[in-house]
Amino acid sequence: MTNVLRKFRKDDRGQAIVELALVLPVILLLIVGVLEFARAWNLHQVMTDAVREGARRAAIAGGAPLDSVKAPMWRSLVQFGYNPDASHGNAYMDVSPAGSFKVSGDIVTVTLSFPYKIWVLGNRPITMRSSLSVRNE
Repeated sequence: MTNVLRKFRKDDRGQAIVELALVLPVILLLIVGVLEFARAWNLHQVMTDAVREGARRAAIAGGAPLDSVKAPMWRSLVQFGYNPDASHGNAYMDVSPAGSFKVSGDIVTVTLSFPYKIWVLGNRPITMRSSLSVRNE
C-alpha cells in the first residue's frame, strides 16, 4: 500500500495544465484590459486632434457658419473608426460663445465629449472629454 501512495505522490504529470488553467484567465483579462485602455487612449487622441482642428477653424473662420467648425470634428471621428451616431445622442459638441465667436480678440472654447464603453468594466460607458480655448484672429 505504501508503494502505491509513493507512486501517486511523485507523479506530477497534470500539474502544468492545472496551473495554466488557474493563471490563464487572469492573464487574458490583463491583456484585454491593456488593449481596451489603448483603444480609449486612441479615442482621446483623436478627440484632441478634432477639437484642435475645430478650434483652429473657429478662430480663423471670420464669418463662416458654426457647421463649418463642427463638420471637420465629426469627420475626424468617423475617419478613425469612431461612429458618433453609435453614441445614441450622447455625443456632445459645443463651440462657445456660439453667437460671437467671429469677433477678433475674443476667446473661443471648443468642447467635445463622447461616451466610450470599456468591456472589462462591464460595458458601462465612461465619458471622454476634450476641450480647447483659443483667441480669435
